[in-house]
Amino acid sequence: MSLEFRLLGPPEVRRGTTLVDVGHARQMSVLAVLLVDANQVVGVDKLLARVWGEAPPRQARAALYSYVSRLRAALEGLPIVRRSGGYVLEADPAAVDLHRFRSLVGEGRHGEAIALVRGEPFEGLQGAWFAGLRETVAGEITAAELDHTDARLAAGEHRTLVAELTARTAERPLDERLAGQLMRALIGAGRQSDALAHHSRLRHRLAEDLGLDPGPALRDLVASIQRPQWNPRRLPPAPTGFTGREAELAALGDGPIVTITGPAGAGKTWLALHWAHAHAADYPDGQLFVDLTGSDPADVVRELITALGTGPDGIPPEPHAQTALYRTLLANRRMLIVLDNAADTAQVVPLLPGTPRCRVVVTSRERLPGLVTAHGAHPVVLQPAPKHQQRP
Repeated sequence: MSLEFRLLGPPEVRRGTTLVDVGHARQMSVLAVLLVDANQVVGVDKLLARVWGEAPPRQARAALYSYVSRLRAALEGLPIVRRSGGYVLEADPAAVDLHRFRSLVGEGRHGEAIALVRGEPFEGLQGAWFAGLRETVAGEITAAELDHTDARLAAGEHRTLVAELTARTAERPLDERLAGQLMRALIGAGRQSDALAHHSRLRHRLAEDLGLDPGPALRDLVASIQRPQWNPRRLPPAPTGFTGREAELAALGDGPIVTITGPAGAGKTWLALHWAHAHAADYPDGQLFVDLTGSDPADVVRELITALGTGPDGIPPEPHAQTALYRTLLANRRMLIVLDNAADTAQVVPLLPGTPRCRVVVTSRERLPGLVTAHGAHPVVLQPAPKHQQRP
């Protein structure tokens, strides 16, 4: 059974469910240094400095050789190879939680990465090098948590996140990005007054402790709450001379997400616009229309955020945060969103509002099965209409 190395908490080695005894803390420190640079040569002098400090005692070199020998025995043949004036520990990076964490973050799988964290990284290992590394890795964990929170907000988990983010902001009261996430969660949960109250407390704390004002992202988020609601009306003109399609029109009222699919010339856009204008009054907070032909979803999200009344300074740079802000702005609105000419499901998902109060109508030549299976979209499939029903 293969070994598993854990550094994101109290360092330990496991074989399955069995904890492997690798010796005292300094011997574990040697192993931890080699694991951090797994599959790379770590010079003897560098090892000594990291484990014993910049001025190691004379006996440290002999102790190091002894520790390496004991580690080889404890790990039952895991290669710790002497090479080029140093040592290299040959291991699968996926077996080391630190490297697995970084790989998952690089793939955007922040939730899985955070699940690997068991406590303070390298807990119990002493020395300046471990202290600096501990601070670096803690920063990486915090960044992953923030990115994961943006993704959860983008998925509409506002109510679920309020308690969790409240606890985190108590630990890091001056973190503006974290404060913005809590405010967006509160807004999405229908607690705008609580979001404004949190911003007021943060503003006073920043002024007292740092002599600073909140940054532009928070200022614009507050402005979006306080300004009169901007209710865009972006539907193109209603088609004229439309007849027929009674069954399809009735089906468009089923569920918060509806897809209209069919070949070119089937009248998908015409049907969507006819229905949208007929039901516009049911969506008093506004109607949005976007032709997705050749569009990058990130560009469309920014366009829609602007249409909902947010200035350029209030749009965060990260795509996850932009999607989260878009869904926050829609959280308490009843709006109609028509997404025309979608290429595939991936182009549509970042544009979904995350609340059943809004209605989304998507047209596409493709069937978009991902929207149906993963997001509960109701499919309406068109065949080419008779000539007297087609758009002239």
